[in-house]
Amino acid sequence: MLAEFFSWWAGQLAELARHGLRPDGAAPAGEPDALLVVPFGDLPAEIIGVELVQRRRGMLAPIGRFVLNGAPLDGAAAARRGSVVLSLAAQLILAREVALPLAAEQGLQTALRCEMDRLTPFRPDDVFWDCQKLRRDRSRGVLLVDLAVVPKATVAPLLAALRRAGLAPVALEGMLPDGRRRRIPLGQADPERAARARRLMWLASAACAALALAVLATPVLRQSLALQDAEDQIAALRPRMATVDALRHRLSGDAGAPAAARAHAGDTLQALAMLTDLLPDDTFLSMLSLQHGRLRLEGQSAAATRLIGALSAESHIRNPGFAAPMLRSDAGTDVFAIEADFAR
Repeated sequence: MLAEFFSWWAGQLAELARHGLRPDGAAPAGEPDALLVVPFGDLPAEIIGVELVQRRRGMLAPIGRFVLNGAPLDGAAAARRGSVVLSLAAQLILAREVALPLAAEQGLQTALRCEMDRLTPFRPDDVFWDCQKLRRDRSRGVLLVDLAVVPKATVAPLLAALRRAGLAPVALEGMLPDGRRRRIPLGQADPERAARARRLMWLASAACAALALAVLATPVLRQSLALQDAEDQIAALRPRMATVDALRHRLSGDAGAPAAARAHAGDTLQALAMLTDLLPDDTFLSMLSLQHGRLRLEGQSAAATRLIGALSAESHIRNPGFAAPMLRSDAGTDVFAIEADFAR
């Protein structure tokens, strides 16, 4: 039995050599760090175990052999560095050079997917595949592309067993018969996943654009609301202004009054005109009297003390002062009574 084991071990080492693992522990320069998974036996036959080899900074370090029994591989995840890559034998990777029109270069992935059943014996959903641009032949008007495919049926059972064991490969690798190492990303063969990612990215971009638009529109909306509020306040004051204008017209049109009454009315109109210009918009009068040159004002104001200064600035109004103590209304305004001498 020991002889059979050593014979089997030698066969597995030869299989490693065929898969492109170099006996001196060196890997081709430029290859990314990865945990290489090398299956026992030949695919698509049943695989019972795998050889794990760590590739780091171009060097290969064997980790050990593990049996795929449906349980996670003990110690494999702790020793892992980089992504998991499934290493395949050369005969499992089908590669060929194809010629496509130069116009297909911008949508190369889509063009190859549409032509997959013509270029290979498989449908695009039945294979993992990758392409590399080789060169442009402008004389023939074609683009030469290296196409590599691996049938899904060949590796699907092994991929499922590796996922159950806690290892999810992100790519397939193998050495082609001409000595080239070829890598096939597994994500590229899932167009639905890529489409979902594009939709999510589009939705995220749309959300960001909507947030940016909301940030830009908020100041404009606030300014519009403030302007509308000011217009509403002006509209509320218009009836009062119309009442004052009507009173002016009625007083000025009373031509049949005696001379003394007309003179008194003239004094009153003059005082009313002055007060209209002097008093601020937050002040309104509940009583205005002018008798024998004595002016009396009663009303409410947001700041009644400043009215004394405003009245003193008018040459026709002299000695303004409060005729009674100021009171505070429920609305928060000052209730005042002011008396002053009025001279024409």
